Amino acid sequence: MENRRAHPRYETSLSMEVYTGSDVVLAVAKNLSVGGVGIAMREPLPEQAPVGLSMFLVEDGIEDETSTPLNLTGHVMWCSPSETGGHQAGIRFDPLTPPQRQTIDTFLKRLTGQA
Repeated sequence: MENRRAHPRYETSLSMEVYTGSDVVLAVAKNLSVGGVGIAMREPLPEQAPVGLSMFLVEDGIEDETSTPLNLTGHVMWCSPSETGGHQAGIRFDPLTPPQRQTIDTFLKRLTGQA
């Protein structure tokens, strides 16, 4: 099967919140790219639903209390039950602003040891 992703994804384990309009769903970002994020959570999300995201960018499992979360918007591209319980979903980011793109790029470089 061909990989249709436009951007490479990197494994992560980031705490995040997903805003569905009526609920806040706690989730973990399992992989991240400048194009989207793969998440794990307890509740399912409806496919194609618009969502707001707050990601807490941490390094080595340590969250900096002085840093603000990265807030983005996106759409749920798919959602399915997880083999380990709960659900998993792929979210494509809406077009990023230059500062949002820079924040993700910088974080991914630090995550991969390129910074």
